[in-house]
Amino acid sequence: MRNLFAKLGLLLASCIVGLSLCETSLRLFYPKYQYLAEAQFQRDGRQIFNRRPNSRSRKLHPDTLAPHSVYYNNLALRQHRNFSATDLTSATNIGVFGDSFTENADMAAQYSFTEPLDYLLNLRGQRVNVLNFGRGNYGTDKLFQYYEHFRYSEDLDHVLYVYCPNDLSNIHAREKFHLDEAGQLVWNKGIEEPWWIPLIGRLHMSYLILDAGERLPSLSYENNDQHRRSEAREGQNKNREEKDRAMRYGFKNWWELDNDDQKTTLKIFRLLIRRWKHLVERNGNTFSVALLPHFQPAVVDLLTAEDVDVIDLPACFGAADPAYPRPRHRSPYYFKKDLHWNEAGNRLVAVCLYRVLREKIGQPRLSEGRLQEAIFQYYAAFRGKGEGKTAVGIREKYLALDLAEPLKDESRKVMSRLDKPIIASVFDLYPDGNRLIYFKEDCTPTHARARFFLHVIPVDGRVLPEDRRPDGFENRDFSLANRGIISDRGCFASRQLPAYPIRQIRTGQFLTDAQGNYVSLWEVEFYMDQGVGRRSTVAGKRAPS
Repeated sequence: MRNLFAKLGLLLASCIVGLSLCETSLRLFYPKYQYLAEAQFQRDGRQIFNRRPNSRSRKLHPDTLAPHSVYYNNLALRQHRNFSATDLTSATNIGVFGDSFTENADMAAQYSFTEPLDYLLNLRGQRVNVLNFGRGNYGTDKLFQYYEHFRYSEDLDHVLYVYCPNDLSNIHAREKFHLDEAGQLVWNKGIEEPWWIPLIGRLHMSYLILDAGERLPSLSYENNDQHRRSEAREGQNKNREEKDRAMRYGFKNWWELDNDDQKTTLKIFRLLIRRWKHLVERNGNTFSVALLPHFQPAVVDLLTAEDVDVIDLPACFGAADPAYPRPRHRSPYYFKKDLHWNEAGNRLVAVCLYRVLREKIGQPRLSEGRLQEAIFQYYAAFRGKGEGKTAVGIREKYLALDLAEPLKDESRKVMSRLDKPIIASVFDLYPDGNRLIYFKEDCTPTHARARFFLHVIPVDGRVLPEDRRPDGFENRDFSLANRGIISDRGCFASRQLPAYPIRQIRTGQFLTDAQGNYVSLWEVEFYMDQGVGRRSTVAGKRAPS
């Protein structure tokens, strides 16, 4: 018996050591779950889980896997800027509520649409605060309660709710509200969770196991192609009408609910919107709903019936993308490996919301050229920069731009920061870390539409991709449409250079004639030391314009 207990003790100790090593390895070498495991939550009386103020965690970018900090300020908002009571009472405040599309934890905070939106709305000298109330996995019910219990809710002059199609599914799944016999909205008191849930919630391994549990059934299901096709045909035949309704509401699991559940969920959603709008207006403020760019006309019908102001983001995406709508993995505005907006998508949303919100707060309009230039200035402030170690690090960077005189030629200030050009040609060329900046003050329509060629010749040709080795250079051609900005101040473009040592660069612009031949507009070439951006000898000449 003693030998048995000894073996069991040894087995237990081995398991503890093994689990400890696994947990330590996850924390050190695979920080994917740090954002979940190490996030600090606090509960209020209605079981709304809010981030703790002044907390920080780390996440990986979905596409590049580069780590970034996820910081929550003194009000537990997803921003690096802190807000005092004086800040809120002395400015126009816009509160943006939404789920993970609003929180934007998959990227550094400065690229989330609330930050450039805040910058744009401050350009006219009017003090504006854009507050990010985004919370992943929050639906309409929890977001409404979030607003209801925010201590400064009365100071939010405009409340913007960013509706996501899965908000309806969250209402049904969370069951935070139900309808009484009179059809009135009633809050469901939450059930206390066991004491051990928060403890295992601190382990990275818990999320690894949950992640694996979700993946394995889907993998085995997806491998059974015949079963999947058969079930799809059956579902199409039996539930075609319900699936059509699901597309109209954006609720992906709509057909899995019976009619009573569908009607109940929609009524709860409508009553929540009605109560939220009433509460905002009772505080003397205004309420709007922005729709994500998915097909959901029935939601528009519900919101219109409640006299809710709807901001049409689908129309904005359609105007910016000629191929809209397209699959997300082919869209330039979504991550390739995630379902959310990428940095370009957030930039587009910021501009779209600016055009609407500046009217609501009574701001004069910026011309389209100055608006695009301001966006360039904002992102130029972060080029090659980190997030900053302090809570106000990001805010300091873009508030350093002159807000009091927005019509000054800030673009020249950006260029002067880059010292002198390494080439003075039709476009002046500036080195900026591992990027090459192109600038032309008097930009003609011809130069604005011409395509750039950029040929990078490495010191060691073996670093080139196999298909480029016969040419001896890497081709990084681009256009102003996707790498630059055109305004009445000039043309700007930016292109990242490879990390390997570069021997020579050839660049310029070309057009295509009626016969399809390439015609050079201008071109230069220059040599570089080993290390991007260092000037060595210049062998280029000014080409005719």
